Amino acid sequence: MRILLLCEGDAETWDSWSGLSKSVVDHLRADGHTVICGDVDLAGIGKYWTAARTFSRDRRRWWVRYHLGPQGFAARSRRAAGILAKHRGNIDVVLQIGATFQLPKHAGVPYVLYCDSNIKLAMEGAASGYSEAVRLTDAELEQITERESRVYEGAARIFTVSERLRETFVRGFGVPADRVETILAGPNFPIGEAPRVPDRSEAGEPVILFIGRAFDRKGGDVLLDALPIVQRSIPDAKLLIVGPPELPPSAIGRPGVEVLGFVNKDTAEGRRAILDAYARAKVFCLPTRFEPFGVVFLEAMHYGLPCVGPRAWAVPEIIDDQVTGRLVTPEDPQALADALVELLSSPAKAMAFGRAGRARLEQQFTWTHVVRRMTRAIDRLLLRPAQNGR
Repeated sequence: MRILLLCEGDAETWDSWSGLSKSVVDHLRADGHTVICGDVDLAGIGKYWTAARTFSRDRRRWWVRYHLGPQGFAARSRRAAGILAKHRGNIDVVLQIGATFQLPKHAGVPYVLYCDSNIKLAMEGAASGYSEAVRLTDAELEQITERESRVYEGAARIFTVSERLRETFVRGFGVPADRVETILAGPNFPIGEAPRVPDRSEAGEPVILFIGRAFDRKGGDVLLDALPIVQRSIPDAKLLIVGPPELPPSAIGRPGVEVLGFVNKDTAEGRRAILDAYARAKVFCLPTRFEPFGVVFLEAMHYGLPCVGPRAWAVPEIIDDQVTGRLVTPEDPQALADALVELLSSPAKAMAFGRAGRARLEQQFTWTHVVRRMTRAIDRLLLRPAQNGR
């Protein structure tokens, strides 16, 4: 089929939508479909005008207002309309990423959405202190809800990365259940260039790996609190931290803590550093406070690591407790430490969980599976027979 993919940013690069849009584009094309990419992100005068209209001295509130406010929504919608008008005669369907813009009514081409979050999920995550909803007033949240509702109402189908998110569309927005489908996501590796899986053994240092740029939102401080408890049982346990450009002073110089900081995976040096980190680790841990999905868990599963995460958000859809890793009570350093000790003190169990996670990834969480779930649904929407075994 011929697909127009619209999103914020260049979908041909790993910078847009945390790399998910490029994975979708590449795998749709590999499956034989024609994909035209349209960037609805603001540029030039429109970008500066929107930034001025949404200004706040609180930089985080400014970013959220710029991204989700009415000025940006209207400007991106105009860009989307222009791109659609240019390609309308040459496409079968529009694939829209997220709901920060709206296509014109009666555009003559059906559109479907692929979403990793929505404002209702952000509102549910406000108690964590880390979702976008924390920076918005009740009136702003109501207006965003109304704008997103219009986008969802017109969509022929909504695809979600998790069942947890799907529920918010059905419960929170009243979208009919048969129009929302969970198709999951996959790890973001170039087609044919997935990193090699390290050879693992039961020997080696008991290293816990944490990867995440947003250290506090990802629960890095909870893991730091758990580490001394782990070290009472396993004195040589180490924590390897990758991702955050900066750490709180309390994290610096802690016994058994090694900090790599930000690693650019787009460079050969960065890719080697990430591979080395995964190869050294015996367990991956991310006690995240707010996580609409958690693609980094899938990456860890690719590398054959058991995963430890919170029993919250979509994490239980990724980690099969006591099969591929451990789920623990959120914000509980003792429970987190107990799970880590269980895996680090039993290398055979950790390796078995890692192998099971790798198998689970290949069965459910690959972009080949995701794209074929998506295209099967679009084929039905367009009343087309499924092709190539989809």
